[in-house]
Amino acid sequence: MVNINGFDFYEEPGICGTCPFLITGNTNVPGISCHSNRGLCIQWNEAHHTWANIPRRCKKLFKSAFAQYNDSGETLVITNKE
Repeated sequence: MVNINGFDFYEEPGICGTCPFLITGNTNVPGISCHSNRGLCIQWNEAHHTWANIPRRCKKLFKSAFAQYNDSGETLVITNKE
């Protein structure tokens, strides 16, 4: 498990809908999103479809986070440059 900005990741997300950063507003079944929903990625402040592939920058982020911080108990903090 890797903790990134306070969210627990047990495995690398394959699509945006499985990423804890994506907020869809689906209150019926938390954590499971309808394939047609759009949500807000709170990490990058962008709208994404739940079925969209993970962007390249996120893949790189998750790959390096899981390689360095997996099961270390540390929290990784990511900030955006503006």
